[in-house]
Amino acid sequence: MILRNLGVLVTLLSCSAITAARLGSPDLFDVTSSSHFNTLYQAFDDRQPDQCPPCFNCLLPAFKCKQYAQCNEYNGACDCPPGFGGDDCSSPTCGSLADGKHRPVRTSEDCACSEGWSGLNCNVCETDFACNPLMPEGINGTCYKGGLVVHENFQMCDVTNRKIVDQLKEKTPQVTFSCREEDKTCNFQFWVGKVESFYCGLDSCEFSQTLGYEQNTTTYNCKNIRCECIPDRMLCGESGSIDISDFLTEEIKGPGSFTCSSKEKTCRFEEPAMNELISDVFGDKSITLDCNSSECLHYSEVPGYTKPKRPSNTGLVAGSIAGGAVLLLGLVLALWFALRRSGTATSVGPIHLPDDEASKLMTNHTPATLQFRDVTYSINGKLVLNKVQGSVRPGEILAIMGASGAGKTSLMDVLARKKQTGTRSGEFLINGQIVDDEVYRAVVSFVDQEDALMPTLTVYETILYSALLRLPREMSYGSKEMRVMETMAELGILSIKDSLIGQEGQRGISGGEKRRVSIACELVTSPSILFLDEPTSGLDSFNAFNVVECLTNLAREYNRTIVMTIHQPRSNIVALFDQWLLLAKGQVVYSGPLASCHGYFEGIGYGCPPGYNIADYLIDLTMAKPGRSSSAVSDSGHGSISPLGHTSSRGANDHLPHTLQHCDSIRDEAAAVWGNGREAQKTSRRDPVDDLPSTSVEELSQHYIVSDVARQITDAIDNSRSDVSDNSQQLSDPLGSGFKRIGWISQFILLAGRTFKNLYRNPMLLLTHYAIAIMLALLCGYLFYNISNDLPGFQGRLGLFFFILSLFGFSTLTSLNVFATERTIFMRERANGYYATSTYFLAKVIFDIVPLRVLPPIFMGLIIYPMVGLLPEVGIFAKFLLILVLFNLAAASVCLFIGISIRDTGIANLVGSLFMLFSLLFAGLLLNHDKIPSGLQWVQTFSIFHYAYEALLVNEVTYLTLTEKKFGLSIDVPGATILSTFGFNAQALWKDVIGLAVYFCRNVRFLSFYH
Repeated sequence: MILRNLGVLVTLLSCSAITAARLGSPDLFDVTSSSHFNTLYQAFDDRQPDQCPPCFNCLLPAFKCKQYAQCNEYNGACDCPPGFGGDDCSSPTCGSLADGKHRPVRTSEDCACSEGWSGLNCNVCETDFACNPLMPEGINGTCYKGGLVVHENFQMCDVTNRKIVDQLKEKTPQVTFSCREEDKTCNFQFWVGKVESFYCGLDSCEFSQTLGYEQNTTTYNCKNIRCECIPDRMLCGESGSIDISDFLTEEIKGPGSFTCSSKEKTCRFEEPAMNELISDVFGDKSITLDCNSSECLHYSEVPGYTKPKRPSNTGLVAGSIAGGAVLLLGLVLALWFALRRSGTATSVGPIHLPDDEASKLMTNHTPATLQFRDVTYSINGKLVLNKVQGSVRPGEILAIMGASGAGKTSLMDVLARKKQTGTRSGEFLINGQIVDDEVYRAVVSFVDQEDALMPTLTVYETILYSALLRLPREMSYGSKEMRVMETMAELGILSIKDSLIGQEGQRGISGGEKRRVSIACELVTSPSILFLDEPTSGLDSFNAFNVVECLTNLAREYNRTIVMTIHQPRSNIVALFDQWLLLAKGQVVYSGPLASCHGYFEGIGYGCPPGYNIADYLIDLTMAKPGRSSSAVSDSGHGSISPLGHTSSRGANDHLPHTLQHCDSIRDEAAAVWGNGREAQKTSRRDPVDDLPSTSVEELSQHYIVSDVARQITDAIDNSRSDVSDNSQQLSDPLGSGFKRIGWISQFILLAGRTFKNLYRNPMLLLTHYAIAIMLALLCGYLFYNISNDLPGFQGRLGLFFFILSLFGFSTLTSLNVFATERTIFMRERANGYYATSTYFLAKVIFDIVPLRVLPPIFMGLIIYPMVGLLPEVGIFAKFLLILVLFNLAAASVCLFIGISIRDTGIANLVGSLFMLFSLLFAGLLLNHDKIPSGLQWVQTFSIFHYAYEALLVNEVTYLTLTEKKFGLSIDVPGATILSTFGFNAQALWKDVIGLAVYFCRNVRFLSFYH
């Protein structure tokens, strides 16, 4: 009231001053004068002086708001209804309803309405697009033209009474009509020639709509009406026009109605007094109108619209249960069949490879003579081997011996051309020619000192896979199986063929048996050159002799070249060697025929005492320091020479197959070299030699360098090179083409079967993944059961998807150990040419990663999706599963990549965990994309969580409308709006899916070319 009185006072004073100045009467300032206000009003009516027109203030009786607008008691201005402006609300406005209080007042005959709006005062929408600015950001509006009032309805009507139209001629009669649901009021304006003549206000209104088969009728019934003319307008006192001002003010009281029919496509405005006037003057019952109605609404507010019921997910639940049951049943049957098949015993009869199949091992085979000289090898400047030379022909065995640290293994690696960190030099010849590494490795095999076998396979399966992958393509499967059985019989492991290899914590075969299995994997292919690093390590004397004896048979019968390192062999094993290379501190003490060894050392004054193992004697000799004595031999268990006649292990070998009988001739030859077995047995009982001659390695090496034995090897190498250069028919490949092994597809099938067999025989990891997926799916389904389509439901979806991805992401860390446990196996098999790298990793991915990374998300999705009540559409559900599977595969491939790149398991786990955490940070939930510093937004492109999280949300929420009820209002928010608020791209679904697929394929491609 204070502000109101102050406004009145200011207005009075200012206007009084103007009037006083004009009239020259100081009495006007005397507010006690009875004539003061009359004089003031007269001054306003006279509109003088021109330089200061009267100030409009609706708080003063002289000023009045048109359209029955409310007068603002704080500023004296009229609060005009939509579509009207000016000081007194008598002027129509332009633009659109979206302009709010800032609509321009019409200054010409016509209004310039905004696009999508029409009417005399631009209140009528024509398109849905025009309503969008009136909706919350991101929500589309609907231009409803049904006529029923929802919030505030606007109508633009043309008067269709014929007599009225004819009477007014070129001046078109029109009506604007608006109603408000909130206060049950309506406003009516009558226009002639686009100029308002009179207006009416209606209150206590009721709005209804009658729906019929043939027509719909919309009715507004209002109890009270009041009307008022605008002075000096048509029908209201304009020159040449009738004046109905008093009629409108005194007679029009109500009730009034506004009725529109869809069938007749006309509207009627009725009021008793108005109807009487129209009937008397124009002959019609009421004012008839052709109206265009509109109101901007959200589509859910349109009358007659019922929000669709949430689709039933019963079918999806039933389908999920059926699919899960079928999948589980298939898995159980596959495991049962695999276990049943693996448990089937293989019948064993007489074992001997048919001659025609055995000949296939020799197809296109060229015997290989290995010669080398001046071999030097150093690591970081330290000399490990110094000018080593030697020679071994097909059908012979070269034994490399020496004390620990003499350089045996280093020389073996150099000769086998294994990848090394040091620097090597020297001359290496195969059949007198230099051969490149690729050709060389294709015809050699290497048996490492340490066993690397798959613990879940049986002995038979382990050797069989080696045979199937490496034997000639032309050999039948049955012949390859027979070759495996024959090899096992040769090594005396036929009785354990169905035993699992085993590992620490899992019962399996003994260490010695594992050694023989490792040898069998290489023997089964009968390679041109076979390298063995300590093949008798871990074996007892009987089995050690058995192994070397069979190697000798392999060399003689199949014309193969065999090179091995061996540490202090028994004398009966020494007798089986053809060539002998003795190392000491990286230097050659002796390299040449074993038959010449005894005479050579006698010739230089270091003859082996009769009855003692020359191998032990010479090794002790190389270890002796100048001026110091040491025992010539160790105790009788190692130093005594064993009889070499037929009595050697003969009785124990009667049960072995026919192939062992070929070794009799080998024993006879060895006896001829070393003397009769009985004599040797007698001399073995001599007293030990107490002292060794004083010598040094350098002295022994110099003796050898100038010896005839060394010269013979050098001459043989020179002759081989000379023969090759003189041979005009020389082939570019000294080893021949060799036989063809199986192709890439066959390799993949075999490796896939082995990988799957390894997986289901160690079921704990597999079952744990499945159990966790199913149990957590049930828990999440219970916690998020029948999630709602509102903002809390959106929050629930955010949390659910985030939890699912976190579960699968961190569970893939188990992939770090998938390759770590098989790294040594893979490295050795690849080095020996078992298969291509790409074949191994593709089989690993499909038949190891897939069961662990594809089935768990499918199980979880089948349970969670229907229980939570996510969108029950088959297409969306399929995309949901696709995203989970691709994410799991991508995460597993990352962990596999880390596990391969980092050999230390602890560091690999740390790096894998950090990658998952950083990827999780940029998923989009913890950190909004739009808030990430511009310099770091590129990091999000490396986040697999971001791809999957955004794809899941876009797939589920984009076309979902979320309803939120607050303060009595029901707000429908499109899912796309919320996604954009959280920084997600609603159009990025397939972009993210492709990103996950590229992530997975890129890592698999890297693994395929890993070396």
